[in-house]
Amino acid sequence: MMIPVRSFLFEEPLWLVLLIALPLLRLLAARFFDFAKVRFPGAGQLRKEGFAMNPFLSVLPSILWWCGVFFIVISLARPSLSRMVAPQEETGIDIMLALDVSRSMLQEDFDGTSRLDAAKQVTLKFIDARKHDRIGLVLFRGKSFTRCPLTLDHDALGMLVQSASTDAVGSSGTAIGSAILVATNRLRASVSPERVLVLVTDGENNTGEVEPVTAARVAAGQGVRIYVIDVAVSGPDDAVEDVPAALNSYERTVSSEIARMTGGRRFDVSDHEGLKQTFLDIDQLEKSRFSSRMISRPFPLYPFALAAALVCFLIELGLSNTRLVRVV
Repeated sequence: MMIPVRSFLFEEPLWLVLLIALPLLRLLAARFFDFAKVRFPGAGQLRKEGFAMNPFLSVLPSILWWCGVFFIVISLARPSLSRMVAPQEETGIDIMLALDVSRSMLQEDFDGTSRLDAAKQVTLKFIDARKHDRIGLVLFRGKSFTRCPLTLDHDALGMLVQSASTDAVGSSGTAIGSAILVATNRLRASVSPERVLVLVTDGENNTGEVEPVTAARVAAGQGVRIYVIDVAVSGPDDAVEDVPAALNSYERTVSSEIARMTGGRRFDVSDHEGLKQTFLDIDQLEKSRFSSRMISRPFPLYPFALAAALVCFLIELGLSNTRLVRVV
């Protein structure tokens, strides 16, 4: 958003002294120097002989000549219209999304939609709302990997989110601690003062080489806030084959501790609307910071003054050599 403030100024105002100096020099020259003249009958004598003359037309060429001089001096002073604008610059937030793609995420308990598909739908809307933030994507299952580094290309990121599936990661299980470390590693190189990890999962940490709380401690040391979204934290989980029951009973105390240690929050979600509202809440909590500074953008006006001077001289030249031939 731009806030313009216009002001008129001369970049070389000393040239404006000529507006007084030139007429004075002309008067002094006419007063003290006797130029050779050829005298003709004056306007009064012509009127006696029946000739009529408009007094204004007789001085019009001189007026035009002095107007041309005026605009030349104005152009030398370089007039400009300065626009002071205050662009509201956004200091973007760097956000990593960690999405659980374990097989339990295929459970269709979100109004007929699988947990994974529901998470992807809401994640895409979240990305669209964060136009000035760099966002990256980590997919995790038994292992974790960066699907997309931090980027402002939200279209490309959106396609990668849409293509996320349980086949993206080969090993089984849910390595939440590893996902936190991978995302934190991406955020560690960030120059943004605001670093956020949004972790979406439906199971407890049951594999991986690092415990979630240990990983959260590392994230906190890097200034990363973690928002944990636990989806389908209660209810049977028997619709997907070969899914251990433990994946449905994610330890709430652990996820709460992760959020507390990093200054984030934990959310329980059991339906599509709840998931949507959770992302809206995070969007409101993590607002981009604004800063404003005034910038001067001058618009030069001297070309218009030069054009006006040229028009005056051309008209004066045309009148002086045609209808209004001047004699002294």
